[in-house]
Amino acid sequence: MRSFLALIILPAARAPGKHTMTDLRAVRAVWLGGAFAIAYIVLDMLSGPEARHQTIAPVWHPAAGLALYLVLAAGFKAVPQLVATVLVAAAITPALPAQPLLSLVVGLLPVPMYLAVGAVMRRYLAGHAFFASHRGLLTWAGLVTLGSLLSAAAYALMLLGADAFASRAWLDLVTRYTIAETAGMLVIVPALHYLLDAGLRADVLGRIASWETLAYVALIALVLAVGLQRPAPESLVYYLLFLPLAWSAARHGMAGAVTAAIVLEAGVTIAALRPIAYPAQMPNVQMLVLTLTLSGFLIGIAVDVARRASHDLRHSLRLAAAGEMAGAVAHELNQPLTALSMYGSACERLMARGGNEALLQTTIRSMVAESQRASDVLKRLRDFFRTGTTALEPLALAELIRGAVAPFVGQARAQGIVLDVSPPPRAVLLGDRIQLEIVLRNLLSNALQALAEMPAGAERRIAVRSGMDGATVWIRIADNGPGIADKIRARLFEPFISLKSSGLGLGLAISRAIVETHGGTLSVEPGPHAILKITLPFHDGADEGPDHVQ
Repeated sequence: MRSFLALIILPAARAPGKHTMTDLRAVRAVWLGGAFAIAYIVLDMLSGPEARHQTIAPVWHPAAGLALYLVLAAGFKAVPQLVATVLVAAAITPALPAQPLLSLVVGLLPVPMYLAVGAVMRRYLAGHAFFASHRGLLTWAGLVTLGSLLSAAAYALMLLGADAFASRAWLDLVTRYTIAETAGMLVIVPALHYLLDAGLRADVLGRIASWETLAYVALIALVLAVGLQRPAPESLVYYLLFLPLAWSAARHGMAGAVTAAIVLEAGVTIAALRPIAYPAQMPNVQMLVLTLTLSGFLIGIAVDVARRASHDLRHSLRLAAAGEMAGAVAHELNQPLTALSMYGSACERLMARGGNEALLQTTIRSMVAESQRASDVLKRLRDFFRTGTTALEPLALAELIRGAVAPFVGQARAQGIVLDVSPPPRAVLLGDRIQLEIVLRNLLSNALQALAEMPAGAERRIAVRSGMDGATVWIRIADNGPGIADKIRARLFEPFISLKSSGLGLGLAISRAIVETHGGTLSVEPGPHAILKITLPFHDGADEGPDHVQ
């Protein structure tokens, strides 16, 4: 924003050797300064005495928002440009046509308010923090309202001193002027903020460029058209404006709320410019529109905050999943890398002894096979974490359990933990061996860590049971550890919920995702200890011979 409008105020100082660049900057400054002046004057005319259907106060003052935006962009450097433009506008559209000099003074009254509000916002709400949170928005709205109220009081006192209206109407004038100034700043500043920033403009246009936007814009126009043709007692129809405003904010965040607010105020402006049937109700309509606009902004910010949090969560999940993937890769690559090392040492010994060519070729083929196995591990894990795809193949249940349990046998024995694995049934399932072993190893690792925290001398046992239930195969892993707290049990498989103080809380979430990708379920069963159960579809393939896990 600052880079766009600050050039209005920048002096066209010349430097030796830089005439061309300086001339271009000067031309651009002139164009932007002229554009600001024309926009301010036109907006001021649209809400001036000819269009307000009131003797004193305008319905709303969009030029106030443009003035505040200029101050936000350029700070106190904007004073000359702002004062000159306000004086021209006051001369063209005087508040008191019979007293042109006093009209100029009256026109300058809000300028100190614009500068004060802009200075406070630049210092305490830098970086457009007033659009980033509810607190920022309410702080900004309160600041704008307070500034408008003080400016309105000064405006009313000066007109009262000039006998421009009866003293009994003073409070009514202050109220209407405050509403007009506040509405202008609350609507125009966010609109310019989103439209004049190239990055934000592309995001806003991308969000609202849809048939849905046309639908709620048409609904707003319809409600205004119907409402302005009815007398004040029937003005309840205006409350229907909340529906399209909330709709736009809920769907498109602040971008949608600002779009709807612009349409609302455009309708109010058009109504003020034409001879409507009931002009006296226009200030009441504007007050309602202002209230609805602020409500829409609050909804829009809530939606934007939720979207940012969702984006941050997805980013965190990707990083954490990468950590889980790294652990899985390290675990799965351990065996082929160990085999490669052993085969390489064997090749060295064979070559040192003159080598048996046939045996050497066999060993080299084994090395190639292990390399291919390592490559398959990486490919399968990468495909799952990137796209969720699996490489399905018939797996014997006994073989799957044996491959998952084997790395933990020595660890359990060293810690004094009984690893009790019952003989699996003769069953075949269709799945990705690497991914399903990751799930089983994660559950076994959690059980071992839970038992490791138990006091010395206590019996520690992990039971691995499996069986068939109709068309499904199930695997149950239970330990006699401290169990799962009730407050965690219901959310056990959510991301970042961990049973370990040092855990990321993603192992079980990823495990459930893998199992569900295979068409199965991963659940926790009730009981005083941790009992987790996996169910997978039975594969109607060839039976496997009896196989027991020791």
